[in-house]
Amino acid sequence: MASISFTGIGSGLQVSEIVEAIVNSEKVPYESRAARKQGAYTTDISAVGALKSALEDVTSALSSLGNIDEYQKRTISGRDDFVGLSSDKEAEVGNYSVKVEALATHHKLMSSSLYSKEAVGEGTLSIASGDNTFDISVSDTDTLSEIRDAINDSSDNSSVSATIITDTSGQHLVLNSKRTGIDNAITINVSEASNKLTSTAGFASVDTVGSGTLSFGSNANNFDIAVGATDTLSDIVTAINESTDNTSVVAKIFEDGAGQHLVFNSIKPGSDNAVTVTAVDDDGGNADVSGISQFASANMDAPVESNSDTTGLSRLASDATNKQTSINGFTSSETIGSGLLSFTSGTNTFHIPINPTNDLTDIMDTINDFAENTSIKASIVNDGAGSHLVFSSREPGIANAISVTATDDDGDNSDNSGLSQIITANTTATANVENMSEVDTATDAKITIDGTVIVTNSTNTFDSVIDGITITASKVHGADDDISKIAISEDNKNVAAGVESFIEKFNALVDLSKQLGQSGEEGTGALAGDSLLRGVMTKIRSQFNKEFSAGNNTFTLSQLGIRTERSGHLSLDTEQLNNHIEENPDDVQSFFIGKDDDKTGFVASLKEFVGFYTDSDGLIQKRIDGKETQITKLGTDLEKFNEKMTSLEARLFAQYNAMDLLVSQLKSTGSYLSTQLDNMPGVVRKSK
Repeated sequence: MASISFTGIGSGLQVSEIVEAIVNSEKVPYESRAARKQGAYTTDISAVGALKSALEDVTSALSSLGNIDEYQKRTISGRDDFVGLSSDKEAEVGNYSVKVEALATHHKLMSSSLYSKEAVGEGTLSIASGDNTFDISVSDTDTLSEIRDAINDSSDNSSVSATIITDTSGQHLVLNSKRTGIDNAITINVSEASNKLTSTAGFASVDTVGSGTLSFGSNANNFDIAVGATDTLSDIVTAINESTDNTSVVAKIFEDGAGQHLVFNSIKPGSDNAVTVTAVDDDGGNADVSGISQFASANMDAPVESNSDTTGLSRLASDATNKQTSINGFTSSETIGSGLLSFTSGTNTFHIPINPTNDLTDIMDTINDFAENTSIKASIVNDGAGSHLVFSSREPGIANAISVTATDDDGDNSDNSGLSQIITANTTATANVENMSEVDTATDAKITIDGTVIVTNSTNTFDSVIDGITITASKVHGADDDISKIAISEDNKNVAAGVESFIEKFNALVDLSKQLGQSGEEGTGALAGDSLLRGVMTKIRSQFNKEFSAGNNTFTLSQLGIRTERSGHLSLDTEQLNNHIEENPDDVQSFFIGKDDDKTGFVASLKEFVGFYTDSDGLIQKRIDGKETQITKLGTDLEKFNEKMTSLEARLFAQYNAMDLLVSQLKSTGSYLSTQLDNMPGVVRKSK
């Protein structure tokens, strides 16, 4: 905005211009000096900042050369439709053949068909897959859908998913293992339990059944129900369920071809909650099967409990793992003798030596960890009376039945003492149950390496069966398929690539230093003659002449083919470097990173040197911080100077305004005197 110029009213002087000229005579030179200084500081900050960035680029380019994992890498070839491959530097150079014999699969079981609204049965499902075991409580009203939801929603279940398939015959419960492999096969054991009592005779809905009092008991809850002469089964059910004294029993009506039946059941499961009913019958016979006495528990039908039949909840049982449990129980720290245990399951036979100090846990761990054991899992169960050793076959079916014999150090291999306590004859076998259909068999993946080494795994990924190599089985080789061929070769291309990156960044640093330090007809660089720039470039080149340990030798950069040209740039003799890498990869690695990555090589040395300049507390940052402090001080000084100029301007205006007022007053006085003189008598005014 243009300043307003005005003249003095009394003096006629250009006051604003005079004041502005006086102020600017001080202000302009000062501001010019400050601007020049700020420009110089800013230029210096920019220049040394560019130098710092270029130095950091050099050390960043060394990152791969300073990482031990980037040396002596391995390249693996042979991936095809049958195997996926990966490797690390632990893999040895070589060739292998791999044949995929089998893929690991998930286990799938399916129940027989049930009506969608049909209650399956009452009790507990104990489901196991791998090392995960969980229980599902099933009420006498639960359908397959409710059992499915209970399985999927169980917080203890991490191994099995449940779904329902519906076909023309009804609903099927389907269980899938979440993990593959034989060890993750699903087993379902059923503890079928019911406190249900069902009346034997059937009635019409309008029939009366007598009169008197029914007394119920379940656990600690006891209550009486009065039955009137006109009461039907429906009336009795309502009276029981609505009784305020009843906290333990639920009543309902079940109907079949014989008619309606009265059903009593405990609200809570378990034998502790068994329902008892006695009658005080108005017909005088409290124990007969007429009148209300027919509803006494002694005259009611109770379910026959069986965990292995094909009725009730047992329809969902499935466990054919040939389980054997030692009859004798032991304490956790008890030893049971010594000798040799011999196991057979399917085609697998193995022998386990047992020491006198081995307790049950030691024996279990020895069996499970034994390399030749591919068929049996050992576990321990405690029934309250003691701990029992349990053997289960990994694969189901009678063909995999378990046989255990002993060579007992006590001299008797068949008695029930010493090591002989856990032979087959002294164990209890659990009957195999297969009430669920096996849709998909749980199988382990199996591969054959070099035609002789057979390896199995619960998943399709074989990690380090060959050192440093991961093989993922994808497809089974057929009879006419070519066997997969794996080749491991050494890959050091990344070393040369890292060197080339370092040279590129260093040469960029050289170009920048020449630009910043130039002086002559073509112009003057921002750091011309600057000792910092000279020091950096001189000292960094001295690093290139240092010797570093390389195995039994010492190398410099030039011996690896990295040379300094007359221009100051670096160049690479690729052939010389590659020859060193091929002949002595350990020496090249040691040169750059030190022995066993102890950070004594070229990379660590150069990074330490550059860090002296580029670190947050380094020389360049200190210089930048100093210049920024000076810029801040310039700004502060300029603010104070402007305040001073504002004060000077105000003082000058005040002085000139006072002078102008005085001149105006003098003029006014002069005019007044002239007028008075002109008007005095005898004074003749001279004509103009």
